[in-house]
Amino acid sequence: MNGKADDLGGGVFKKRLNDNRHRSIILARSARFWVYEYLFAKQDRANIDDHELAQFRKLAKAYAGLTERQIAALLADGDLLDICHERG
Repeated sequence: MNGKADDLGGGVFKKRLNDNRHRSIILARSARFWVYEYLFAKQDRANIDDHELAQFRKLAKAYAGLTERQIAALLADGDLLDICHERG
């Protein structure tokens, strides 16, 4: 985090990308994983609306309830893509 994303509450964050030309809606619950859920160009829209934010919060909560086995299955099926997995 380190101040690089705006916390919209409920596990939803907005991150600016590409010199502030694009936005990403990231869903996160705990430190387990982050999901880049929605990407858009600033020139196309300024922000998400309140209804979308509420839906993203519901989705973040649903992701938080996934078990390790469910996450592994989503990755194996290609429904989720691991783009940066740091192994300690």
